[in-house]
Amino acid sequence: MSVSDPSGLAAEAQFSITGPTQLTVRLRNISTGSGSFTGAAAILTGCSWDFGAPGVNVGDNTILGGTIVIGATSQSVNFSTGSYGPGTNVGGEWGYGNAPSGLSFANFISALQAGSTVFGGPNLDATTVLDGPQGGLIAPATVGQLGGLGGINDEVVAVLNLSQPITNLNFVTQNNVRFEFGSDALFITTPTPGSAGALLLGAALCARRRRTGSTNLHVSSNRPKA
Repeated sequence: MSVSDPSGLAAEAQFSITGPTQLTVRLRNISTGSGSFTGAAAILTGCSWDFGAPGVNVGDNTILGGTIVIGATSQSVNFSTGSYGPGTNVGGEWGYGNAPSGLSFANFISALQAGSTVFGGPNLDATTVLDGPQGGLIAPATVGQLGGLGGINDEVVAVLNLSQPITNLNFVTQNNVRFEFGSDALFITTPTPGSAGALLLGAALCARRRRTGSTNLHVSSNRPKA
């Protein structure tokens, strides 16, 4: 399912259980335009969710660390140290967290420094700290609007190590997933569970068991900042 923001900004996430305590998140910027959100504001900088009930709760699963790389058909743009393709470790440009930062939900991956723990890896663009929106995700429709900022066109893949075993992806369908563009420039949130929008979202979600034993859930959503 895709619910377009009037600006043309859009995001997509695919969640997969790839181990007993391992979650893989594929994050993409699928924008078809950006309207008034240009430059840094058109860069997808993060994705957040709640493993449990909304907020931080005792007993909730948490992200302990992991890796993050450029997606299979993606490429860096304007990185200060060179040009990088699929599979490149961008752990020096992205981080993770387990407490809300700004309007994000509790658990997240982000190119922004606030509240983030760096995955760890070589510094590929500009400063040695997380300096998002630089290093975030751009879409082909917005590449020409970067004004020299570094970005990745169009996907990163994060493999997250969790504090507890994970057996299903109910946290995605029962809660929300929120995407951030720029630094608080725009938030795109999946429909609230129980609403008419959530019913449509649920009809479009695809959850299946791979022959390898991994569980996958694909969420595509784009709504105005909440």
